[in-house]
Amino acid sequence: MFEISEKIKLFAFDLDGTLYFGEDKAPGADELINSLREKYKVAFFTNNSSQTGSEVHEKLNRLGIKCSINEIYTSGTATVLYLKESGINNIYVVGSDSFRKELESSGLRIVDNYSAENLVVGLDLDFNYNKITTALSVLLKEGKFIACNEDSFFPVGKNEYRPGCGAMVGAIVSSAKKKPDYIVGKPNTYILSKIAKAYRVKHYEIVVVGDSLESDIQMALNYNSKGILISPNGIDKNENIIVMENLNKLLNYIRKN
Repeated sequence: MFEISEKIKLFAFDLDGTLYFGEDKAPGADELINSLREKYKVAFFTNNSSQTGSEVHEKLNRLGIKCSINEIYTSGTATVLYLKESGINNIYVVGSDSFRKELESSGLRIVDNYSAENLVVGLDLDFNYNKITTALSVLLKEGKFIACNEDSFFPVGKNEYRPGCGAMVGAIVSSAKKKPDYIVGKPNTYILSKIAKAYRVKHYEIVVVGDSLESDIQMALNYNSKGILISPNGIDKNENIIVMENLNKLLNYIRKN
């Protein structure tokens, strides 16, 4: 277990399953964030591509977690950045209406038929056989395959879960026999690298807080940062990880350090 030292400058928080569950705020989330702001910078990230940064910003403030839109990083927004940096365009999109609008508003061209040159896959609650068929046609033409993430599921509150973006990616991978060329979201470090650049902090000055060892905390470790796992069943076996039962326990720990 590491200690919160003077080297730490930024706390980066996962959202789904950490600060909220569906429309329910995690107990102590607002108090923890407000307390951290007295000494540290704070950022928020999510692998969920179905909502824009503006929509996530509105939700957080509605739940009483005060923040600015510039502090929010979604896999959807990060995917837009990656596509533009990589020169990938003329895309067939599997994803939500919000995600599609985010792509189009950035100047990217969406093609809704077999003539698309590349494929981008995000969380799509209306995923179906026809979308797999079109995605397959793009990949058979050797188009690029970009995935927002490969999350198997995500929490929606009251101990309920729904299939994540990984379910869409998996169906297409199975059909086309091709894995994504690039996965933007965690545990890849792309989002965290963008946060570090925006806040002008080094990897060792960042603590990532999340509920998933395989996703949130692995991203931190991949970036050589520290991680705090929020889990009632977690076991601390790594000197770069702290395990806390809940956010209130984390708040008490930070206040003591």
